[in-house]
Amino acid sequence: MPDIFTDATGHPRVLRGTAINTGNARAAELAARVGFDVVWIEMEHTSVDLRAAEALCVATEVGGGIPLIRTPGYRREQILQALEVGGRIIVSPMVNDAAAAREIVKWGKFRPLGERGYNTRSRAAGFGIEPLAIGAMNAETWLFPQIETLEAVRNLDEIIGVEGLGGLFIGPGDLSSDLGCPGDMTDPRLREIVCDCTARARAAGLHAAIFTGPGPLLDAALAAGADLCIIGSDMGAMIQVWREQLGNLRF
Repeated sequence: MPDIFTDATGHPRVLRGTAINTGNARAAELAARVGFDVVWIEMEHTSVDLRAAEALCVATEVGGGIPLIRTPGYRREQILQALEVGGRIIVSPMVNDAAAAREIVKWGKFRPLGERGYNTRSRAAGFGIEPLAIGAMNAETWLFPQIETLEAVRNLDEIIGVEGLGGLFIGPGDLSSDLGCPGDMTDPRLREIVCDCTARARAAGLHAAIFTGPGPLLDAALAAGADLCIIGSDMGAMIQVWREQLGNLRF
């Protein structure tokens, strides 16, 4: 299976994604068919359970997209099961130090990198129809600790040094809260941190990702080397369109 971060000619590409906060499988398939490369499946802040996450992974792949699952945490069952239902990119929140990052690798990669449980009957394993290709499965999944506190920023070099990570995912929402400017994506301190973390990840040979809408912060992150961006959500798009529809009514 080709590297998801390269195009058909082997050149690096920036993956574009959207979040499915509704938990609706049709929305996930539609997002991929419209052209989003990645579909964000939210398990931290929504009621999406494993059965729903699996359906969202299937729908995403039917549409031609890559399923990304944000787990509720980085315990063994949270990482392992997100992978087993079909997550190709795993984002784990509130990773503040190297010890937490090592937990993600421990449960998310097979030996010798980690201690992922051996199982042949999951979607990830192709239901056991063919022998389990452990090396390929390690290579075809990406583990991203989410950097969303000032503590994580201070410990970034140690986090980056954990073998087996695919990249860093920067969460500007919680970072802005930790900076004392919650939700202000224009704060220059936030932009500086985002760009610095992105550049350091890329210099270390890791991918770098961010969840933020189009605007100066996204532009700055892309200029610093970010190669995965989640730029919105199905729910946000519906709110915008519905407000416009209501505003256009004249009676």
